[in-house]
Amino acid sequence: MEIVKAYVNPDFTALLVCPHCGMSRTTNVEKYAQKKDPLRVKCRCGVIYGVNLEFRRQYRKKTSLPGRYVIMGSANRIGPMMVVNVSMGGIGFIAKGVNPLKVGDKVEVDFKLDDVNQSQVKRNAVVRVVDESFVGVQFSGQSGVYDAALGFYLRG
Repeated sequence: MEIVKAYVNPDFTALLVCPHCGMSRTTNVEKYAQKKDPLRVKCRCGVIYGVNLEFRRQYRKKTSLPGRYVIMGSANRIGPMMVVNVSMGGIGFIAKGVNPLKVGDKVEVDFKLDDVNQSQVKRNAVVRVVDESFVGVQFSGQSGVYDAALGFYLRG
Protein backbone atom coordinates (compact mmCIF):
# COMPACT_ATOMS: atom_id res chain seq x y z
CA MET A 1 0.00 0.00 0.00
CA GLU A 2 1.46 3.35 -1.06
CA ILE A 3 1.54 6.05 1.63
CA VAL A 4 1.21 9.77 0.87
CA LYS A 5 1.29 12.88 3.09
CA ALA A 6 -1.59 15.35 3.44
CA TYR A 7 -1.33 18.69 5.22
CA VAL A 8 -4.23 19.58 7.52
CA ASN A 9 -5.69 23.09 7.29
CA PRO A 10 -6.62 25.14 10.39
CA ASP A 11 -10.27 24.07 9.90
CA PHE A 12 -9.17 20.40 10.10
CA THR A 13 -9.76 19.71 6.41
CA ALA A 14 -7.19 17.94 4.27
CA LEU A 15 -6.88 17.45 0.54
CA LEU A 16 -6.47 13.72 -0.14
CA VAL A 17 -4.98 12.91 -3.55
CA CYS A 18 -4.92 9.37 -4.92
CA PRO A 19 -1.35 8.45 -5.90
CA HIS A 20 -2.70 6.14 -8.62
CA CYS A 21 -5.22 8.25 -10.57
CA GLY A 22 -4.74 11.75 -9.11
CA MET A 23 -8.38 12.12 -8.06
CA SER A 24 -8.68 14.41 -5.06
CA ARG A 25 -11.21 15.13 -2.36
CA THR A 26 -11.30 17.41 0.64
CA THR A 27 -12.43 15.84 3.89
CA ASN A 28 -12.64 16.74 7.58
CA VAL A 29 -9.96 14.83 9.54
CA GLU A 30 -10.41 16.31 13.03
CA LYS A 31 -11.30 12.93 14.55
CA TYR A 32 -7.92 11.56 13.40
CA ALA A 33 -5.82 14.23 15.17
CA GLN A 34 -4.40 11.71 17.68
CA LYS A 35 -3.96 8.87 15.19
CA LYS A 36 -0.32 7.97 14.58
CA ASP A 37 -0.73 5.27 11.92
CA PRO A 38 -1.57 6.17 8.31
CA LEU A 39 -5.25 6.37 7.41
CA ARG A 40 -6.48 3.77 4.94
CA VAL A 41 -8.32 5.51 2.11
CA LYS A 42 -10.18 3.89 -0.76
CA CYS A 43 -10.36 5.94 -3.95
CA ARG A 44 -13.20 5.81 -6.46
CA CYS A 45 -10.76 4.13 -8.85
CA GLY A 46 -10.58 1.19 -6.42
CA VAL A 47 -7.02 1.75 -5.15
CA ILE A 48 -6.45 1.68 -1.38
CA TYR A 49 -3.66 3.95 -0.17
CA GLY A 50 -2.34 5.26 3.12
CA VAL A 51 -2.35 8.90 4.20
CA ASN A 52 -0.09 10.37 6.87
CA LEU A 53 -1.75 13.51 8.22
CA GLU A 54 0.53 16.45 8.93
CA PHE A 55 -1.07 18.73 11.53
CA ARG A 56 1.82 21.19 11.71
CA ARG A 57 0.90 24.75 10.88
CA GLN A 58 3.99 25.22 8.75
CA TYR A 59 5.93 22.99 6.41
CA ARG A 60 9.15 21.70 7.94
CA LYS A 61 12.07 20.85 5.64
CA LYS A 62 14.76 18.37 6.65
CA THR A 63 18.25 19.82 6.45
CA SER A 64 21.82 19.34 7.54
CA LEU A 65 23.19 22.86 8.04
CA PRO A 66 26.01 23.80 10.41
CA GLY A 67 25.59 26.91 12.53
CA ARG A 68 25.81 28.32 16.01
CA TYR A 69 23.51 29.42 18.80
CA VAL A 70 24.05 32.05 21.47
CA ILE A 71 22.23 31.82 24.81
CA MET A 72 21.15 35.37 25.54
CA GLY A 73 21.89 36.71 29.00
CA SER A 74 24.80 37.84 31.08
CA ALA A 75 27.23 35.19 29.84
CA ASN A 76 26.04 34.94 26.19
CA ARG A 77 27.26 31.34 25.90
CA ILE A 78 27.97 30.24 22.31
CA GLY A 79 27.55 26.67 21.05
CA PRO A 80 27.85 24.88 17.72
CA MET A 81 24.77 23.26 16.21
CA MET A 82 23.58 21.23 13.24
CA VAL A 83 20.21 22.43 11.93
CA VAL A 84 18.21 19.28 11.10
CA ASN A 85 14.91 20.91 10.10
CA VAL A 86 13.66 24.38 9.28
CA SER A 87 10.28 26.08 8.85
CA MET A 88 9.12 29.68 8.59
CA GLY A 89 8.37 29.58 12.32
CA GLY A 90 11.52 27.98 13.72
CA ILE A 91 14.18 25.29 13.50
CA GLY A 92 15.17 22.02 15.07
CA PHE A 93 18.85 21.43 15.72
CA ILE A 94 21.32 19.14 17.39
CA ALA A 95 23.43 20.96 19.97
CA LYS A 96 26.98 19.68 19.64
CA GLY A 97 28.82 18.83 22.82
CA VAL A 98 27.15 19.32 26.20
CA ASN A 99 23.66 20.78 25.75
CA PRO A 100 23.14 23.61 28.28
CA LEU A 101 19.77 24.70 26.83
CA LYS A 102 16.45 24.46 28.62
CA VAL A 103 12.85 25.25 27.63
CA GLY A 104 12.22 28.99 27.80
CA ASP A 105 15.80 30.06 27.08
CA LYS A 106 16.15 32.98 24.69
CA VAL A 107 18.71 32.31 21.98
CA GLU A 108 20.06 33.76 18.78
CA VAL A 109 20.56 31.21 16.01
CA ASP A 110 22.88 31.82 13.08
CA PHE A 111 23.31 29.53 10.05
CA LYS A 112 23.54 29.59 6.26
CA LEU A 113 21.04 27.95 3.95
CA ASP A 114 22.44 25.61 1.30
CA ASP A 115 20.78 27.65 -1.46
CA VAL A 116 22.53 29.29 -4.41
CA ASN A 117 23.10 32.51 -2.44
CA GLN A 118 24.21 30.79 0.77
CA SER A 119 21.63 33.02 2.50
CA GLN A 120 22.47 33.90 6.09
CA VAL A 121 19.72 33.32 8.67
CA LYS A 122 20.26 35.08 11.98
CA ARG A 123 17.16 35.14 14.19
CA ASN A 124 16.19 35.48 17.83
CA ALA A 125 14.24 32.51 19.12
CA VAL A 126 12.79 30.86 22.21
CA VAL A 127 13.57 27.24 23.12
CA ARG A 128 10.34 25.19 23.04
CA VAL A 129 11.64 21.58 23.08
CA VAL A 130 14.74 19.94 24.57
CA ASP A 131 15.23 16.21 24.16
CA GLU A 132 18.82 15.28 25.05
CA SER A 133 20.87 16.96 22.28
CA PHE A 134 17.85 17.87 20.10
CA VAL A 135 16.51 21.40 20.52
CA GLY A 136 13.44 22.92 18.90
CA VAL A 137 13.16 26.71 18.81
CA GLN A 138 10.45 29.11 17.70
CA PHE A 139 11.51 32.33 16.01
CA SER A 140 10.51 35.42 17.99
CA GLY A 141 10.11 39.09 17.22
CA GLN A 142 9.28 40.67 13.91
CA SER A 143 9.68 38.87 10.62
CA GLY A 144 12.80 40.24 9.04
CA VAL A 145 14.66 40.41 5.77
CA TYR A 146 15.42 36.69 5.99
CA ASP A 147 11.80 35.64 5.47
CA ALA A 148 11.96 35.96 1.66
CA ALA A 149 15.09 33.82 1.41
CA LEU A 150 13.73 31.31 3.90
CA GLY A 151 10.37 31.16 2.14
CA PHE A 152 12.03 30.57 -1.22
CA TYR A 153 14.28 27.92 0.32
CA LEU A 154 11.33 26.02 1.77
CA ARG A 155 9.62 25.88 -1.63
CA GLY A 156 12.62 24.25 -3.28
